[in-house]
Amino acid sequence: MNIFKRRSFIIIVLTLGLLFLIPVASSIGLRNVTFLDALKILLGVNSTEVDSITLWLRLRRVLVGVIVGGLLGGSGVIAQAVYRNPLASPFTLGISQAAALGVAVALLFGYAGRFYPFFYNISRPYLLPVMAFVFALLQSMLVLSLAYKAGLSPHALVLSSIALSFLYQSILALLQYLVLNELQVATIVFWTFGDLSRPGDMELLILAIGFIPMLIAYMFIHIDLDLVSLGDDLSLASGINPRRFRLVAMIIASLGTSLATSFVGVLAFLCLLAPHIARGVVGASHKYLLPASILIGSILTVLADTLSRNILYPLTLPVGITLSFMGAPLLIYMLIRGISYGGYKSS
Repeated sequence: MNIFKRRSFIIIVLTLGLLFLIPVASSIGLRNVTFLDALKILLGVNSTEVDSITLWLRLRRVLVGVIVGGLLGGSGVIAQAVYRNPLASPFTLGISQAAALGVAVALLFGYAGRFYPFFYNISRPYLLPVMAFVFALLQSMLVLSLAYKAGLSPHALVLSSIALSFLYQSILALLQYLVLNELQVATIVFWTFGDLSRPGDMELLILAIGFIPMLIAYMFIHIDLDLVSLGDDLSLASGINPRRFRLVAMIIASLGTSLATSFVGVLAFLCLLAPHIARGVVGASHKYLLPASILIGSILTVLADTLSRNILYPLTLPVGITLSFMGAPLLIYMLIRGISYGGYKSS
């Protein structure tokens, strides 16, 4: 089997594994629903109303995990190619800090009723995710604008994002210390843990609608990602403006990350873990690396959420905590072995 067939075979296996995992994860919980029962309910065969409701509550979490994990896995690959750094991720841009500040602003103003009535009444059910998305996206645009003025080099991206991240953390700490009450502070802290139970039916629909164009955008730039990850000289020789492409690529990655983060909170570790596992099984070609990382991100998120729901039952752990416990030993092992990426090697 040549290398191209092997990579395609791995993508197929990952796809089938995810499709198998969806009913398995949906069947695990307090109410006993077997794998075959889950398949029957999903197909609408011989299902009671109680079983259908139980399964849908679990299935909704699983589908949210599939979408969010896929978005973060793909955006992590893009960030590592743009930065040419195996330890980069979209959250290196300070997206998590900006989104947390957006949540704080929503709690401070929206829930206190200080917006105009028409805005307040329409947006209140979605005020937290909307503000998280807006602040995360504004942070991405601001960092990229500053970096563009500085030449849009990877170092400029890192330095400008670090500076703004500290600024957001300082503003958030000031709000928590002087303005927000204990319940609001607890809400912000819990939101940063990541939780797949937050999205309802409408939020799942919004995620699903946004997921398809983001996947298309991810795959559309896979050839350019190969060139940019090898260096600016090769990109210019191939007819690609690396400065302009970095801007476009990080806008795409930021959109996907902002969409995922706004509904479930911060799952920053996944953006690092999924691309490294994918690179280990399919190599560095982004034609295969992107879909592999998307699938692995989905699988890891669903597995972590299933463990979160059951490992300390009746207590449900936030999925972000479980992901960190699962992924940290693996990432440390990979770092000890040494990760090669472009001209960079960690060891």
